[in-house]
Amino acid sequence: MPADDELPDSLEPGLHVPPRDEPPAPPTPRGDLRVASIIAIVTGTIVVAWHIFLVSVSAIAELDQLLWFQIGIWVLALVSFVTGLLSLNARMARELAAAGFIAGVAAFLLSISIGLFSGANFLD
Repeated sequence: MPADDELPDSLEPGLHVPPRDEPPAPPTPRGDLRVASIIAIVTGTIVVAWHIFLVSVSAIAELDQLLWFQIGIWVLALVSFVTGLLSLNARMARELAAAGFIAGVAAFLLSISIGLFSGANFLD
């Protein structure tokens, strides 16, 4: 048995130990739908702001020239609704996914309730 003096000190760094290769980064986990949630929140916010603008200004102004804007808002509401539904499948960032879902549904419901009536006014 060797004497204690011949054994290496466990507190000294290893001088002859080659560095290990780093393992590859883990893949993006499934259910990471943060982008869909953010798109739903942003487009839903735009749709809600547009309908607030539409309700507040329609009483004092003629909005005959805004038909193309309203069609664009309906498209944004559809995008917000679809990405909000996609957010339901999120396994990560569930609070963000819930906010995306709520924004998507709110945009869709506002577009149905206010947007269809204002669209009918634009077509007249």
